[in-house]
Amino acid sequence: MSDSVDAAIETFFAGKPHSLEIFTVLRELIAADGPAELSVASQITFGLVRKFAWVSLYNITGRNPEGTVQIMLAIDEEMARPPVYRVNQVGRSRWNHLVVVHSMAEARDPELAVLIAAAYRFGAK
Repeated sequence: MSDSVDAAIETFFAGKPHSLEIFTVLRELIAADGPAELSVASQITFGLVRKFAWVSLYNITGRNPEGTVQIMLAIDEEMARPPVYRVNQVGRSRWNHLVVVHSMAEARDPELAVLIAAAYRFGAK
C-alpha cells in the first residue's frame, strides 16, 4: 500500500481509534481474499475490475465522536442474513448489502468474512 493511501486512511480516521481498529479488521478480511485497489475520499472503497466494498462512518455526533463503521458490499445474489442490516437490489444481478459494525467482535464475525469473500468475487467479474 502506498504511503499516500496510508496517510489518507490515518486522516479519515483521525481521532477515531476504535473505528480505525474495526476498519483494520475489515481491510484484513478483504486482503485475505486477494489484492484490491483501495481509494480514500468521503468513504473508503475497494475494487478490482469493479468496486465491491465501501466503508464509511455515520452518525458522528458529540455523543458518538467516532461515528459508527458501516460497510456496503456489492454481491451478485441476495444474502439477507445476519450480520446484514439491509439489502437493496440495485441491478439485475447486483444486491447491495449494508453491514453495521459496532465492535471488534462484530468485525470478526465469520459470516461477515463470507459476505466479504462473495463481494470480492463480484468485484473480480
